[in-house]
Amino acid sequence: MALAVPILAALAALSWLPGPPGAAAAQGSGEPDLSPAARRLQAYVQIDTSNPPGNEKAGALYLKRLLDEAGIASEIHEASPGRASLYARLKGSGSRGGLLLHHHIDVVPAAPAGWEAPPFSGAVRGIRLVGRGTIDDKGLGIAQLEAFLDAKRSGGLRSDLVFLATPDEETGGALGVSLLLKERPHWFAGISDAIGEGGLVETIVDRPRLFGIEVQQKGALWLRLSASGPGGHASLPGPTEPSLRIARAVAAVAGKERPLRLESEVERAFRAREGIGKGHPAAGDLKRRVKNDPARLRAELSPRDLALLTDTIAVTRIGTDSLAQNALPRTAWAELDIRFLPSTDPAELLEWVRATIADPLVKVKVVFQGAPGPASPESDLSDAYGVYGVIRKVLAERFPGVAVVPDVSPALSENRVFRTHGIRAYGLTPFRLNYYDMAGIHGQNERIRLDWFDEGVETMRRIVRAWAIRP
Repeated sequence: MALAVPILAALAALSWLPGPPGAAAAQGSGEPDLSPAARRLQAYVQIDTSNPPGNEKAGALYLKRLLDEAGIASEIHEASPGRASLYARLKGSGSRGGLLLHHHIDVVPAAPAGWEAPPFSGAVRGIRLVGRGTIDDKGLGIAQLEAFLDAKRSGGLRSDLVFLATPDEETGGALGVSLLLKERPHWFAGISDAIGEGGLVETIVDRPRLFGIEVQQKGALWLRLSASGPGGHASLPGPTEPSLRIARAVAAVAGKERPLRLESEVERAFRAREGIGKGHPAAGDLKRRVKNDPARLRAELSPRDLALLTDTIAVTRIGTDSLAQNALPRTAWAELDIRFLPSTDPAELLEWVRATIADPLVKVKVVFQGAPGPASPESDLSDAYGVYGVIRKVLAERFPGVAVVPDVSPALSENRVFRTHGIRAYGLTPFRLNYYDMAGIHGQNERIRLDWFDEGVETMRRIVRAWAIRP
């Protein structure tokens, strides 16, 4: 997912805006009355679409049933057995470009250990719905669906409106948007703009201080390192054992910092955040310190801000084929998740990895490579690029005093694919989210507050109305 990370921790006991009907009684009883949208999200989360293996067709069929009930025709495209996308379109007058609402059906796997409720139970704990996908990315999907259904009821569309749910995003998206652009190009006919996952949310003591609209993101390079040897008894190790080679390779690459640099889109994003308050460094100061004081800057920046100034390297998995602690492995491997800045040449980055490892017996295989693509334009309501302006206007109306700014994401989403094909794409998280709940994305106890979810559903409805429905 394109990760939205609030900078400061929020306290979860207070509420700034009123919650959904019944919420006050619910907090006392521990059993809230779920809104229709929240019940749909609960049912969606209960469908295990962990990728691998995916099984997104089950989620697509669920969404299709909801569309059928509303009298909206939809189409399912199965890229391979069980790996399906869902598409539906509402026709407008064509007086402005079509808007596509996109989310991915698949979720990262979730081991149940450490969860306060089973990850696919959709359990309610206090004022929160717990489950894998509540934020990444089924919560956004249901918010978009509710806006889509609302548009159908309202009628009078001046823009085509497309609802699209796709598989395989969490492992690179080979079966998702990229494939559909080749095999179902008519699904994207007339589409000028898209709203997908991503963006930045900063919530302090339950008050949203900042919403970032994602206009560009970093690229991704996933690598698998491997080495092999004869194996044997662990009492007779040698200096060239596969596990030692991999350990040295991982230490060399992960232990070497890539240089800092401030790119133009990132600089604009930091400049838009100036004056918001603590935790937002001035763009001019960053530019000076990137050149003159990089070591101290690395120590002072938040992990997210630092990730926007450099290529990052994460070691995600390490293993061997050894079946016993006293047996030397014949093969060893490690996997790296590298996220690179838009101006980084991935071919040069790959050569840098090989040169840093400096071991010809360690093989380096590219598992996935995703280019960041161009940036989507920022705009005002008067511009042809009105979606950005509409999002900004609605958020400002919903949350008086909040800063709404462009954002560059350190993560990767399929927004990049839309942009590469000439569709202006914007990453948006319409929900208030705090630091603790955001920590559940790709981790334990992914969850969302029910009142904040319902609030975000209404935000998405208003955005779609403002863009697609005639005044």
